[in-house]
Amino acid sequence: MADISSIAGIDAARINKLLNSDLKTVASDDDKTFAGVLDMAKSLLTDTDNYVKEAQQAEVDFALGKISSTHELSIIQQKANVALQYTVAIRDKLIEAYKEIMQIQI
Repeated sequence: MADISSIAGIDAARINKLLNSDLKTVASDDDKTFAGVLDMAKSLLTDTDNYVKEAQQAEVDFALGKISSTHELSIIQQKANVALQYTVAIRDKLIEAYKEIMQIQI
């Protein structure tokens, strides 16, 4: 499963600060916030890619007899599957949010 430690920096104090702050304070943090989200997205994609590559290699190793445990192969494949589903779900939510933002009339 994908490591979720990259969102560990989000805590109740940070959320309360954002909720209680005025728009100017939040706007001044936009660059840092966007950079953090972008870094997290890149990390998620890299992790997902690594899990998929690991699963593909495990399938080859199983076919060659290097891995004899179907249980181990199944676990590796499930990790890749969950990571991919998580990545797709985040992508879908980002696209949905983008579409909502684009429909806002100024």
